[in-house]
Amino acid sequence: MGVAPFPPEKEEDFAPFFPREVLHRGLAYAKEGRVRRVFRVGERLLGEVQGSEPEPYRVEVGPGLLGRCTCPYPGFPCKHAAALLYAYLEARPREDLLMSLERLPPEEAKALLKALAQVPEVALWLGEVLLPEKSFLEGVRALRQAFLLGGGEEEAKALLLRLPRVGEKEVLAFLEALLEAPFDPEPYLRAGVGRYLELAQDALPLLRLYLKAPSPALEEALLELGKRDPEGLLPHLSGKDPWGLKRGLKERLLLALGREEEALGLMREHLEGPEDYLALVERLLALGREEEALRYAEEALEWFGKDPRLFPLVDLLARRRGRPEDLFLRFAFRPSLEDYAALKALLGRAFPEKRRELLKGVRDPALLARIHLLEEDWGALDRLLKGAPRVAYPALAEVLEGRLPEEALRLYLAAARDLVEAGGRERYREAARLLAKARALDPGRVAAFLRDLRTLYPRRRALWEELGS
Repeated sequence: MGVAPFPPEKEEDFAPFFPREVLHRGLAYAKEGRVRRVFRVGERLLGEVQGSEPEPYRVEVGPGLLGRCTCPYPGFPCKHAAALLYAYLEARPREDLLMSLERLPPEEAKALLKALAQVPEVALWLGEVLLPEKSFLEGVRALRQAFLLGGGEEEAKALLLRLPRVGEKEVLAFLEALLEAPFDPEPYLRAGVGRYLELAQDALPLLRLYLKAPSPALEEALLELGKRDPEGLLPHLSGKDPWGLKRGLKERLLLALGREEEALGLMREHLEGPEDYLALVERLLALGREEEALRYAEEALEWFGKDPRLFPLVDLLARRRGRPEDLFLRFAFRPSLEDYAALKALLGRAFPEKRRELLKGVRDPALLARIHLLEEDWGALDRLLKGAPRVAYPALAEVLEGRLPEEALRLYLAAARDLVEAGGRERYREAARLLAKARALDPGRVAAFLRDLRTLYPRRRALWEELGS
């Protein structure tokens, strides 16, 4: 059922859309004379309704019963909106304020505006309309002050609504202020940058802001302006550049312009650290130049050895070439059962000579257990379990569940006991998780374990809440 044309002609036009209690209280308010004023402004009704506070509530209702009220009621429409609608039906103010304003002679309209300018709230609104630039810059100053107090998001949102009415200078002031925000300014920067691109073609003001505080929104705008006028931006992306921001932007702009060789040449000139090699290799792969990418990956490893940041290059070599030396290096960076098995298959009879060296770099007891199970090296596995730190018991137990369930059960119960003895709800919760796994292996043993715990810790309420018994 849709709402009848607005403003309403009869009670049935709005009554069905109110909760019954809210409607009845609104009618009582109207009959008590609590509606102070009712105005019609086009398709909206505005007014004031006296509630429980000394100051009357301001109410606005429009088509679809959409609107607002200054009362604390969490929903809309509220009883004050219902009271306003009933009062409108009673008073029938056919005169529309907009029509009255249109009939005013110019001199009277000017006098009315001057009088309204004496009302603080109206004066602020008039300032935004008649002096948008000045008012906006005052808003930017207020925004900076709010930042100093740790806030500013509400002020930033308000300024966003006023962006379409201001020019380049004001937008730049807004963007510069946002760089000091104590919260993530990216959504506001993106809106401000969008307005700047509508007004200006000069990339240098945005470049100045970008070098002060890089952001994705500013970078995207600079690339857009650079594509429109490359020679207007590229000459300014050279010179002093301690953080590499100009160079990175220049590389991306050259690539966006299709000038790939220039971009790659710039990247090659500045191969100074692992990150530079990673970026170059990634770019070469994106361009389909795999052989060249692999050569630079090898060069990076020759220069920087086992720097953890180079793992993506090690992984690349292992995935693209799959040679034993590549897998061996990847295993040295990040040991895995898959690479161990692959090396065993590739090296064949030569593998036993490499095995000791491979295992020497493995620090994860669970991975060592997987390897020993793969090899069926029961002696090594027994030695591992005897010397393993107790914190490794849960991971080891998961590995052993399928092949050695009794040993897995022992480790689960031992780990759970350690957690219970340490105390604390989080540890109890983890103990409950381990016992659930143990119960799947042997419910009877877990039941006996819980009985022992009950004897030892009968008064630990949190423990038994987490264990569910």
